[in-house]
Amino acid sequence: MSASTPRPHVMALLFDTGFNRPSGTRTFRHLDGRPFTDEEQALADDATLEELQAAGVHVHNPEAGAEAEAASLVLTELLLKYAVQHHKALAALMTDEDLIDYDRLVTIVAAGADGFRPRED
Repeated sequence: MSASTPRPHVMALLFDTGFNRPSGTRTFRHLDGRPFTDEEQALADDATLEELQAAGVHVHNPEAGAEAEAASLVLTELLLKYAVQHHKALAALMTDEDLIDYDRLVTIVAAGADGFRPRED
């Protein structure tokens, strides 16, 4: 069930939930240790993603992971475009260790991708 507004009775239950289930069980417990009734467990199982997130529960969302991975690649390409063009300015900001690592990585990248080789201005 997808609800645009969190349901108060579900939220009340979620805020009183210890989400660490005992080993070998699928039943949640209240914060005071009491196990959920069957009705409470059904209600918790029916909670929407929005309700769980509003209660502060981290919900694994594989789509968000794939989206974040794709965004990180695009972001890397975007930053690399400017870093390659302005590598001398960046080098002035780097620590000695980072500059050594940068030079090592540029050599590796340049060997395999001529389009990313730093330009000599």
